[in-house]
Amino acid sequence: MPDLSGYWDPNEWEEYVFGLLQDRHGALNVSKVPARHKGDLGIDFICRAERAVFQCYAVEEPCDVADRARKQQSKSTSDLKKLCANSPNLQRLLGEMKVTRWILTVPLHDSVNVNAHLAEKSAEVRARGLAYIAPDFEADIQDLSAFDNGSVQRRLLQRSVLVVPADRVRSSEIADWLGASEDLVANLRRKLQKRVDLAGPEDLGRALEQAVGLFLERENALDSLRSLAPQLYEDVQTVFARRSRALALTGPPDVGTPAGVLRDEVEAMTRELIDEIPNLSKDSAEKLALGTIVEWLLRCPLDFPPYA
Repeated sequence: MPDLSGYWDPNEWEEYVFGLLQDRHGALNVSKVPARHKGDLGIDFICRAERAVFQCYAVEEPCDVADRARKQQSKSTSDLKKLCANSPNLQRLLGEMKVTRWILTVPLHDSVNVNAHLAEKSAEVRARGLAYIAPDFEADIQDLSAFDNGSVQRRLLQRSVLVVPADRVRSSEIADWLGASEDLVANLRRKLQKRVDLAGPEDLGRALEQAVGLFLERENALDSLRSLAPQLYEDVQTVFARRSRALALTGPPDVGTPAGVLRDEVEAMTRELIDEIPNLSKDSAEKLALGTIVEWLLRCPLDFPPYA
């Protein structure tokens, strides 16, 4: 399953972590260390109350567990080297503070190899005997699970644009689903046959595959949201349920072409998703809307005239 960490701009991730740290430690207890002028010292934030420093890191593209671990190890090696190499500047910055924890803050940590790597690096840093490093210094890694879920969700909603990740659907998955869901596929086939541009069996077959692909992509996106952003998942489901109840009450439209009905429903669903979650990208909203409309076609809340 892809994860939201693959979609973080590094600068946006840094600002997001700043908010999370302020929520956890208090706004007056966390200070930023700008890198633009006479930085980069291997730290982004200082929490003097905890004698801890934090470095932010987010990959800019989706990756698997092993690749993410390698990148996190490389980042920690580079920045812990800076922590030791910039001794005069850091001594002046930290004053009497002795750092007990250096924490790499990432969206997702899922490899013990990173922990083992940080344990080795911790010993190397302690061995330097630097004045601003405590004898019990440890380098650690924390991801979103280390923060209060309410804080994570509240701060997540402040992202400039939220792109919902979803695994790509393979043609073999579509074929397997079509073969295992005969009743639902029969509903979909009957309704798609009313489309005026489906002139023959080949057209209908392609339309069935495309529609099921959109439905399965939506299911993958919802799985990602359920796992990584439960409150956003609930918000999206609220929109789906609200529109489904309205459709159940009013019934399917009694006029209009199939193409027109589909277009109206997709546009209305997309608008409502964006109204409910203003920073949801238009592309993500449209994909969720399309997959949901296909589900309605499969499970019967939506149909097209004529109904005879």
